[in-house]
This record gives sequence, structure tokens and C-alpha cells, in this order.
Amino acid sequence: MKQYTLKVYPQGEARKTYRVIEISGNDTLDRLCEVILSAFDFSHEHMYEFSMSGRLYSDDNYSCDPEYKGQPSTDTKLDKLELQKGQRFLFHYDFGDDWVFEILVQDIHDEKIRAIAHVTDAKGNVEQYPDYDEWDDEDDYDEEPEEAIEARKENKKYMDMFLKDLKAAGLSEKTINNHFENVDFYLTDYLPFTDNDSTDMKAGAETFNLRDYFGYFYIHKCMWSTPNNLKTTGASIKKFYKCMADHGEISKDKYKELSDLFKEEMADWQEECRRFNDDDDDFFF
Repeated sequence: MKQYTLKVYPQGEARKTYRVIEISGNDTLDRLCEVILSAFDFSHEHMYEFSMSGRLYSDDNYSCDPEYKGQPSTDTKLDKLELQKGQRFLFHYDFGDDWVFEILVQDIHDEKIRAIAHVTDAKGNVEQYPDYDEWDDEDDYDEEPEEAIEARKENKKYMDMFLKDLKAAGLSEKTINNHFENVDFYLTDYLPFTDNDSTDMKAGAETFNLRDYFGYFYIHKCMWSTPNNLKTTGASIKKFYKCMADHGEISKDKYKELSDLFKEEMADWQEECRRFNDDDDDFFF
């Protein structure tokens, strides 16, 4: 039987907070849910799902409460998922607070004896129900993290190329500024805080980063997100990587892959954004 080593972390907290879990392939996703919640000291009292595609609320997700006959269920054993080393998938818990944990398959090996699921490494903590009243008002929340500052320095030459091309295209100053700010936010406020070996400009063209950014982060973490500005942000990032491809900084094939992703999934991201915003509106009534 197979034994899996999984690194689990809340999205946005990859370097600060994680648990490494050893679990048997004979265990189910329900069991994995129990181990994750226990490892992070969360209560087990809400709905949950596992997403192999990176999309939340998808009909293809493994659900603890399937809505229709044939929908994948979380009573599925891990070995049935045909996981691969290096693969990432999501654990979405509590559809009210929307806790999203990313799971990285670090290793897969064969074991003759089934091992009991357990945590082998841990770092940091998160509170399931944080007491916001205890926040220190004197903390400087406007100070930019060092990771973002370093990323901006590293990306300066690429952003200069982009700015030059935008000006050469004869665009208005307002349009140029919007494109520039959209790309800068992606490269400096998102990429440096992902749990990837590489967080440089080229990593930003990878499908898993784009899908996570537009399909989850931008929708759930950016208070200004709307279906319309999600699409315009996508246009900015697509235009930036077109510039990078034209200057030989990424391959033409990589740019085509990126373009195809936007074409195939942008409508789904916009629909998820619309639903998320509608849910927020319902909350206040």
C-alpha cells in the first residue's frame, strides 16, 4: 500500500504556518479532514470539500455531503485519487468562514504495514475564530513586508520593459497606470507569499499560480474584487506576459498556455466572484 507525505497550510500562510502529515493510501479524504483539523486545533463541525482542480464549489469536488447521485464523495480512499508527487489540491472547510488549505504531495512511497496518520512536522498556528477585539491598534499595518520590497527590486527591469511597451502603444496615462498597478500587485503582493521554490516573474506565468490568484485569492482576499475588475486585472496580467514573451523572457508556448487558461476559466472565476459578493450582500441583511 502507499504512504503519502502531505504538506498542508492555510492559503497565504505557506511559509509561516504548516503541518506535514503522513497518511496511508487506505485512509479516506474524510480521515484526512479529521487529521488536518486536529493538527490545526480546529473544531470538526462544518461542511467541507476537497478540490483537485483548484476551484471551490465545483460539481467535480469531493464533497462530505454530495448533492446529486454520482458526485465524488469524501469517503474516497486516497489511493483512488491517483495522486502524483508535486501535485497540489485544496481542502475547503467551513463554507461560511471559507477556510482554504493547500495540500502539497511531498512524497509517495510503498509500505507493507499500514501506518496510523500522524503529524511529522509543524510550524506556526492559526486561530479558527480569532478575537479581532484583541488586535493592537498601535501596530503598523501599513509597513510593506520585506518580501514585497525585494520582489519589486527584482522585477524592476521587467516592469520597465512593460511600461515602455505600454507607452509605445499610445495608451492613456490612466490606462497605463491601471495596467502597471494590477501587475505590480500580482508580482509583489501575491507571488512572494506562495509556498513555491520559485516566486519570480516566470513563476507568475505558471497555471497553478494564476488559477490560485484569480480563482481564490483575488476573489476572497481583495475587498475591491468584482467580476468586472477581475477581468480587467486578467487583461493586465495577460498583456504583461505578452510583453515578456515578445522580449524573450518567457517562451511563446508558455504565453499561449496562459492565454488559453484565461480563455477557458475567466468566466468561471467571474461567476465565483459574483456568487461570493452576493453572499456577502446577503450577510448584511
